[in-house]
Amino acid sequence: MNAYPSWIHRIPEMIEVLAMADTEHIDRRVAERLFDLRATAPKALLSRMGADLCGHSLVISRGLLMARLREAHENLDWRWEVQRRGTVHGRIEALRAKRQRPSLVAVQAELAVPMVASLPSTVLLGPGSVVIRCRDMADLLQQLVQLAKAIDDDYDTLQACIEGPSPRRPAVSATASAAVRIAKDA
Repeated sequence: MNAYPSWIHRIPEMIEVLAMADTEHIDRRVAERLFDLRATAPKALLSRMGADLCGHSLVISRGLLMARLREAHENLDWRWEVQRRGTVHGRIEALRAKRQRPSLVAVQAELAVPMVASLPSTVLLGPGSVVIRCRDMADLLQQLVQLAKAIDDDYDTLQACIEGPSPRRPAVSATASAAVRIAKDA
């Protein structure tokens, strides 16, 4: 068994679900349904919480399971794992927030809509080329920022515009057709 089961961060939610449950005894199937656990997690949960073997099934009373889950939630070792997991998720969210920083360059309102179709008419995309017509350096900078946002928002569409359709190979390769021509000439 894992030192920290996958469901420990959901213990408060599990206690609430048990409090509203209408069944007095919890077995693997009931635990799977109530807590939305998959594979071997319900059996591991019941084993950890001290369920008794009844025939071929592990069974525990609802009240005892709630009490054991409260004890587990207060266990310092498990609490540490929950806090660690929360810290990791917090760091990930902080990195996502940093990634969504505002632009360093002011963008005019007509250029602020992030869509490929909304690129100004002065930005022309073609197979293997990008042409930008501008009045001055500030105008060029704004259009480059808009193009960068469009690339970030809809990379696949822009890639298709720039790369064009993939070149089709002829049914017969050039060397094969040269060999056919030589054979005809001979």
